[in-house]
Amino acid sequence: MYRLRDYLVLMFAVCLFLPSVQAEDNLYRIDGIPDNLHYETGKSYQMDISVDSLNVSYIIVTISNGTLSETEDFGESNLELNLTDGSEGWFFHWQAPTESFDLGEGNAELTIIFKDSDDETWSTFDSILRSPEVAAEGGAGVPEWALSLAWTGAGVTVILTVLGGLVLRRDRLT
Repeated sequence: MYRLRDYLVLMFAVCLFLPSVQAEDNLYRIDGIPDNLHYETGKSYQMDISVDSLNVSYIIVTISNGTLSETEDFGESNLELNLTDGSEGWFFHWQAPTESFDLGEGNAELTIIFKDSDDETWSTFDSILRSPEVAAEGGAGVPEWALSLAWTGAGVTVILTVLGGLVLRRDRLT
């Protein structure tokens, strides 16, 4: 018992005299990303970026699907932007693809690389923006014949259970 107490006191003393280290996390904020990371076909999104450090001098934005632009006007297809002058943050526009995709296709990979004044990478952000969710086309997802078959099976099961109970009970009474 005393040995455990001595070890705990020793551990406490070591932790007390060790230098405390505070992590300096690279903090940034990105607003305007589509809800649930599912984009709408052909829609334009404005994304705003703010950084807590004055060391970041420019950012590089790349997208694998769609078009990037510094303004709301989208000309030719542009998959990369180099944004400088981030004194008040950065913003850019992304236009989602206009064509529809099959299930599991059409995702867009968004990458933002934050560079400092020494051209070193300060931080990176990666995200997958998924194609629009596939919704069922009108009505229930179960065909009518399957519903009637299920209710018929349930009804037959109830009737056979009641009859089986009566037969077993009748044997006991005699």
